[in-house]
Amino acid sequence: MTLSVTLCFTAVLFSQYSAILTAGSVMKNQGENLTMACTTEDTDPTGLYLHLRCPEKHEVFYYDFSSKTLTSPPEFEERITVSGDPKKLTVTITSLRVNESGVYSCVFNFFDVKRVEKETNGALLFVKAKVAVTDKVSRTEPSTSTMPEMLVLVSAIMACTVVILCMLVTAVWVVPKVKALCARRREDRSKAHNVVHNAVYEDMRAHRMRQI
Repeated sequence: MTLSVTLCFTAVLFSQYSAILTAGSVMKNQGENLTMACTTEDTDPTGLYLHLRCPEKHEVFYYDFSSKTLTSPPEFEERITVSGDPKKLTVTITSLRVNESGVYSCVFNFFDVKRVEKETNGALLFVKAKVAVTDKVSRTEPSTSTMPEMLVLVSAIMACTVVILCMLVTAVWVVPKVKALCARRREDRSKAHNVVHNAVYEDMRAHRMRQI
């Protein structure tokens, strides 16, 4: 095993969280709007899905290019607008809610011989809750908000990934190096012992010769 094997294994691990690690981070307040772009280099897409991982994946909407119709679950009805060219769409979600923090992924739908879906880009969204001002002290002090659960999840995933990477590098690269170094030292000590033994033998032999 080599370091390249480690890096390959780590790449597979990262790919499970590629949407989280590569998405652009956006911070919004509760009630504000999110505007993001969904782009593709492929030709003739038939529709666009927007998925939300929070952390489970569910569908925010599906936009059909031919009929220009948008289908969304009840919680997003009348809050989504889609505009632009099919290869570069602008998506806007209004009146954001705290529970809508998560990873938004653009998934284009194609249909040639068979149906194909391709995830292109997305955004990592944090929605901060409004802080109610109840007294004069609260008015004079800057408001703070708790860390979104999604931020905790992302931090935990990245920390675990780093730990696993360090363990793999240690197992497949550092440990063999240490073993090889120890083997070379044992070999050097063995050679040094043989040299001393031979020197002692030659000295004893010369002593006998002088006695004769």
